[in-house]
Amino acid sequence: MNQQANLADNLKTLCEQHGTVSEACRKLGINRQQFNKYLAGTHAPSQKNLRLIANFFGLSVDVLTYNPHDFQSLVEGNHFHLFKRIQKSPKMMMFITEILSANATDAADFLGAYERYHYSSIYKGQILRSIFYLYSKDGILMHSYVERFPNLDGSNKIDYIFKYHGFSFYISNRLFSIDFETIQRNEMTFSNLASIDRNSKKFMFGVTSGIAASMVRQPVAQKVAMHFVGDRKTRKGDLRRATVLSPSDASIPKEVITYLTSGTSTIDSI
Repeated sequence: MNQQANLADNLKTLCEQHGTVSEACRKLGINRQQFNKYLAGTHAPSQKNLRLIANFFGLSVDVLTYNPHDFQSLVEGNHFHLFKRIQKSPKMMMFITEILSANATDAADFLGAYERYHYSSIYKGQILRSIFYLYSKDGILMHSYVERFPNLDGSNKIDYIFKYHGFSFYISNRLFSIDFETIQRNEMTFSNLASIDRNSKKFMFGVTSGIAASMVRQPVAQKVAMHFVGDRKTRKGDLRRATVLSPSDASIPKEVITYLTSGTSTIDSI
């Protein structure tokens, strides 16, 4: 079976797992009639559309043309549907409400917008600056953050975006968080950060780990630093600063660079 036929079968598998073809086309921004040709194997996507499809489903481009039997084994080897069921169960909701509401008041001084920094697992050697928002809703501590990845062609156009939403625990001057990626719906991340006692509203330093829902995306654990921006919601101007930077970029706080570059900054395999 050739690569175009493999791609057609694999796209059918992905669409079956992620809802309808119409929904996938809408989120991808690809014409439904054109996408149907990909599914039928009569047309091959352009390199741009291949990247869009791969990024949307959280895969590398080459994986899309794997042998369909091997591909199905890879993409079905995840259990994220289990987490979704657990999250919605009544007992879990009672547990979350009780634990999270207990620490929201203690974290009041830390609510607001942050710039979040760590070495990118996608653009090797570069630092990813994302925008993180910590807030309290109905007495429960929650957060969200946005990652934006520019195109490597130097145009500075944004190639793809990740958005994470989750909840946090503030215990003994530490922020513990767990979140889910809500665009591609294929990754969970966990973070443990400590505030700096002498300057607690400026920086938090710690570690974060990411686990994707696919065997073809390597788990990663790395240092992460957060720089407090303000006691407010994130703004459009904040979001425009979310990008990938050289470690020598002057806009990165010196304290962040010192922390990220001291010792080991990332663990590429777990």
